[in-house]
Amino acid sequence: MAPVLAADLTPYKAPAPPPPAWSGFYAGLNVGYGWGTSSSAQTTGIPLVDNIATDPFWGTPYGFTAGANSGRAGLNPSGIIGGVQAGYNVQWAESIIAGIEVDIQGAGISGSGGTAGVARFGPDASGLTDTAAGGGGVSSGIDWLGTARARVGYLATPGILVYATGGLAYGGVTTTQSSTLAFADSQPFTYPTFGGTAHAAATRVGWTVGGGGEWLFAPGWSVKTEALYYNLGSATFNGAAVGATDPDGTNTSGGVPGALLFASLPSTRITYDGVIVRAGVNYHFNGSAPAPAPAADTAPSWTGLYGGLNAGYGWGTSGTADTTAIPLIDNLADDPFWLTPAGFTAAASSGGASLSPSGFVGGVQVGYNYQWSANVVAGVEADIQGAGISGSGSYAGVAQYGPDASGLVDTATGAGTITASIDWLGTVRARAGYLMTPGLLLYATGGLAYGGVSASAVHTLAFADSVPYAFPTFGGVGGGSQTRMGWTAGGGGEWLLGARWSLKAEALYYNLGSESFAASPVGAIDPEGNSLAGAVLGATMFANVPVTRVTYDGVIVRAGVNYRFN
Repeated sequence: MAPVLAADLTPYKAPAPPPPAWSGFYAGLNVGYGWGTSSSAQTTGIPLVDNIATDPFWGTPYGFTAGANSGRAGLNPSGIIGGVQAGYNVQWAESIIAGIEVDIQGAGISGSGGTAGVARFGPDASGLTDTAAGGGGVSSGIDWLGTARARVGYLATPGILVYATGGLAYGGVTTTQSSTLAFADSQPFTYPTFGGTAHAAATRVGWTVGGGGEWLFAPGWSVKTEALYYNLGSATFNGAAVGATDPDGTNTSGGVPGALLFASLPSTRITYDGVIVRAGVNYHFNGSAPAPAPAADTAPSWTGLYGGLNAGYGWGTSGTADTTAIPLIDNLADDPFWLTPAGFTAAASSGGASLSPSGFVGGVQVGYNYQWSANVVAGVEADIQGAGISGSGSYAGVAQYGPDASGLVDTATGAGTITASIDWLGTVRARAGYLMTPGLLLYATGGLAYGGVSASAVHTLAFADSVPYAFPTFGGVGGGSQTRMGWTAGGGGEWLLGARWSLKAEALYYNLGSESFAASPVGAIDPEGNSLAGAVLGATMFANVPVTRVTYDGVIVRAGVNYRFN
């Protein structure tokens, strides 16, 4: 036997160990719910102009009327969120995972509330008691929310990660503030007042911290649950000015009709913070687990039950809300001082507001497919999504008639702000499709749509003759929320990634029908009883009811991931 030499031996080289199962890039979808933790907003009236403080007829404390438009509104914001995330993990040791994650979500986290205040002083320099009564509405929302965070965790088992996380938060916020005012002395004399509505939107940056758990339940796939506290800071928002005027120039020493008595600026401070709780699914791109070899002659089957997550964006297609004012009272038409056309002032509170609603959607779906043949798949699917599809717009109208019976020209000027939104949206649909390849399905779908909708309207009015004399007026508000049903139709494509997982992209048109809602009346009053033949102090000159019609329809485009239980 020949001797074995060391040079004849080939050294054995062990194969490189596979990378840890958690290391690498991942991406996925999430859906959840959020609550605001700072649940109220403080509004403070700031004096802008105060001509009655130094007027010898009045002599009131400077800025005392500003207290009427000050107060705290309880907002209690909450809503559904849904979106996408991506990240990178490094498994530093057998049980330690560290990494980074970024995400962005559509959000319907919103809330609203009201304030009411009274400011009174007396006797003033004329021996009268002066009273200002104010009201206001404040709404705030987070339309989208994102984070960029570090994650550090411990593997309780090789497949279960418990982690803490924190970092940057950023999001789009909105605020709307409306203010009204009434002002009178103890004669009594009610003065013309003005108020208004203001809206603002901004992108804010803050911080977030939280924790969660993630389960690697299959090669390349994990599910997670997570809770985060976010804080986007506080912002101060100035609303529209409120105040009162001297209608005929006899109530101030200046003697100028329409002179400004006082004006205040309602300033509201809101904190945008809260907690979100969500669940998600991730696909890991590390390739550490070999894909199972498919059977040589077996095509994938689409038959069976499935469930998953989705996220996307929606646009309203009927973007205009029409308001038509209906005459309720018209004491001008048959009054010998006026003899105006019946209901002519209603046109001032009529018009179209362009809403242009849009926003994120995100939620869950479940369905069942049946593969009828080699290329035909049919089934049913139900889903429900949180939605932040909202929009607002304004209209303005003018109604003028003259000369009236007194030889004057009468002018009513109105304006309104309309807001409409879809807060959540669901469908129950049939699906029928054709397999372009064994793993790629193109389908059409249609069926029932249902959702929660809300709408609101704020209407203001000014009325004057050509003396000029500006009459005291009152505005109206209205709105509500309800669940509506309609229909949907669309189509999409779905790609079978493996035996149990698929990705889909889908576009749907939905139509939840139209709704008409009435606001409280808008109109004008006779402050001294000398403008109507009846000579009644505070008599209603006219009143109209604004009725607004909103159509809730649109298109959503979304992506999703499904897990198949077959």
